This record gives sequence, structure tokens and C-alpha cells, in this order.
Amino acid sequence: MQVNTTITRTAQSPRDRKCPLCGRRPGRPCQRKPAGDHLARFLDAYTAGQLSHAYIALVLGELVVTRRAVILDGAR
Repeated sequence: MQVNTTITRTAQSPRDRKCPLCGRRPGRPCQRKPAGDHLARFLDAYTAGQLSHAYIALVLGELVVTRRAVILDGAR
């Protein structure tokens, strides 16, 4: 079974939104090396209706939880 990872509406990625955790501006990763974003950014985009349920489920399924979760580029 293939999961639909299509992003809905106009956002192309969670990075198109300001991070509610660290305040990083849209278009810039929360963490530079290796590039990655806080889970809060994904959840913000999901609650705004910019990510599909299937996409956020895929992200959460791949997540390794730490004290400050950062989702690295290439992991989604």
C-alpha cells in the first residue's frame, strides 16, 4: 500500500510557515546542519489545513522522539 504524501492547498512544505517553536522565518530550516525543522512546524501546517492527514501520519511514523524533535531533510 502506498501512502499519499500530497500536500494540500497552496503550501509546498511545512517550511513555508514560520516555526511556532523557534520563530524561524518561512523558507529557512529550524536547524541548519543537518537541515531540519521542528515537529511544531509540521503540526502548525497540518492544523492550518496545508498538510494532508496521510502526510502528517507519514511524518509521525518516521519520527524518533528526542527532547527537541527536529525532522531532518530527506526524512520526509
